[in-house]
Amino acid sequence: MRQKTKLSLDDLNKGNVWTVASNELSQMIIDAKKRRDEFAESEKHYMNIIKTVFDIQYLRREDMETVNKLEQIGYEVYSTPDENGNNAIAIRKHPIKKVTDLTLENIQHLTAEEVLDLIAHNMGTGWKGLSLAIQDIIESAFFVDCTVMPEKTMRKEGGIIDRRKDDGYEVLEIERGTWIEGIFMKPKPKVEKVHIDYSIEDDEDGRRRRRKSIDAEEDDFVDEEEELEVEEEEEDMDDEELKKLDGEEDEEIEDDEPDENNIQIEDIDVIDDIAEEEE
Repeated sequence: MRQKTKLSLDDLNKGNVWTVASNELSQMIIDAKKRRDEFAESEKHYMNIIKTVFDIQYLRREDMETVNKLEQIGYEVYSTPDENGNNAIAIRKHPIKKVTDLTLENIQHLTAEEVLDLIAHNMGTGWKGLSLAIQDIIESAFFVDCTVMPEKTMRKEGGIIDRRKDDGYEVLEIERGTWIEGIFMKPKPKVEKVHIDYSIEDDEDGRRRRRKSIDAEEDDFVDEEEELEVEEEEEDMDDEELKKLDGEEDEEIEDDEPDENNIQIEDIDVIDDIAEEEE
């Protein structure tokens, strides 16, 4: 079984921060604060990411009145090394209580049952009553099918509900008078994002050689394309056009020297001039 990789604050982004538990986050903050200078420089960056998912407060562990109040509203309190008069941190993960709390980041960490429960408590709007933006967010992580049918048709044995369940869908039924709105949902397969390494060698000469190599490959590719185009053009020509083309090429490379077997008057003048120059 693959073990979960331990994250640090430097590893957090607005996607994976949703996978972090409150106790894990408290330890990350403690570990990061041990590197005081680095933490001070990057604290604003860390907090911008963390606050999309968590509420955080620093306090005194001995202040039981404050501790109790925070715990009653969903915070978890953890002891930390004493700093600036505080020796504890209170952390609360943002609850997703309504469909408008959904984002492209947190939807990836919910189950179909949890999303359907949010829809069920959304004032009876059902699927079609959701805004297109919310539908797009949900469909980024789930396959969704919605249909409205008479109750008997919807719930009959071997009908659409049974078939969808056999296909792995979770089902939400919302009554519409004598009709039923059925919302069927199942998660899409998780796709790992491909990360491209854009690192560049420190050695300047190494960079030049690599750039030159890439350029050479590009030049070769262009040459092959040009050759292919010429071949295709020749294939489209008939025999007469090809003969004409060959004749034009021969004319272009014809030597300027006169043909001894076919001397013209102008050629004789040229020969006389050459003889006089040699004398």
